Amino acid sequence: MENTVNGFLKVRVTRAGGTLPVEGAVVTISEYVNDHTADDEILYSLRTDRGGLTETVSLPAPAFTDSTRPGNAQPFALYNISVKYNGFYPVELVGVPVFGGVVAVQPVDLMPGSEADRIAGNLGDRVIIYEMTQSESLKPGGVGREDIGNKNGELSGRAISEGGGETNE
Repeated sequence: MENTVNGFLKVRVTRAGGTLPVEGAVVTISEYVNDHTADDEILYSLRTDRGGLTETVSLPAPAFTDSTRPGNAQPFALYNISVKYNGFYPVELVGVPVFGGVVAVQPVDLMPGSEADRIAGNLGDRVIIYEMTQSESLKPGGVGREDIGNKNGELSGRAISEGGGETNE
């Protein structure tokens, strides 16, 4: 990034279609890496409060003035967010934009794990991934778009199947 300032991000974790806040969810914010084989550097590991909110964190982002000049790269920085909470499917948001000088609140609505997955201990084997930078449709492990509600942007990318392999649909 040429001219870097700080952008700010807060994550709001809910369940039941966004109506109930989730206290104690583990939220990890990491660098966005376009290469899926590379590990993301974890920048923050946070827990949600009674209102389902994390603290506001500061992240490097391009200056707003850079975005107003023709020919410059994207006017935002990209980050990944991971949310885990016992009894619910883990959620990964890939490529969440952060703009310089802006405080953004990223909503994440958790989906309860199925009874079969809970009994088998497989909740961590299926991950719902929302790729903010893509627009392909995704149907993770038999869960339809209507079941998820598409609350966190375009639903696309990869899902981890029960056998541990990636699926693209």
